[in-house]
Amino acid sequence: MPAGAVIWIHGLGDSGDGWRGAFGPVERKLPNVKFHHPDAPVRPVTCNGGGRCPSWFDIVDIPVVLAEPDDPKDIEESVKTLHGLLDKVQSEGVAPGDIVIGGFSQGGTMSLLAGLKYPKTLGGVISISGWCANRANLSAHISAEGKKTPVLMCCGDGDPVVDFSITKKSSEMLQAILGEGIEVLCPRRGMHQPDGSEMQRVMQFMVEHLPSE
Repeated sequence: MPAGAVIWIHGLGDSGDGWRGAFGPVERKLPNVKFHHPDAPVRPVTCNGGGRCPSWFDIVDIPVVLAEPDDPKDIEESVKTLHGLLDKVQSEGVAPGDIVIGGFSQGGTMSLLAGLKYPKTLGGVISISGWCANRANLSAHISAEGKKTPVLMCCGDGDPVVDFSITKKSSEMLQAILGEGIEVLCPRRGMHQPDGSEMQRVMQFMVEHLPSE
């Protein structure tokens, strides 16, 4: 029986396998922690001209900016899917406080929403290059127990895919609600993917918030 779990959520057009093995040092250090890499459904996406690809919810335009609509299509269905996975992991004997949910880009957005909306306090939430998808009423999407969940949010100041305007605003809104419960890293990077310092901190965060045995 695993002692802890990580649920890692991929970005638009990717698959769970795209991130499998990315946290090798954590897997070696914490062999009793099980990693889960769910796959998003294939569905039409507006920013792809309506073309179908793996996607947790609809995105209107790339780069994603502050004008990106709140409460995008299919996002609540994906929250239910991820909450179901969180429930399943607990049914296998893992306590909610020993589960970290995280993701990249669209997956980071999902980890923030699903993790903070969940009715139990989790071990942690991680977002790399993600944003808040319900900015108009963000506090309504964070449960009382979710406010106690530690959060690590990473975003690049020159990200060409998810603009810094929306990640910075999202982080400021979360800081106003969560206070010291959220750590924000905004390294100088002109690419969408995380840099080495972010990945190092992400893995440290996992080790800090997951059981060692």
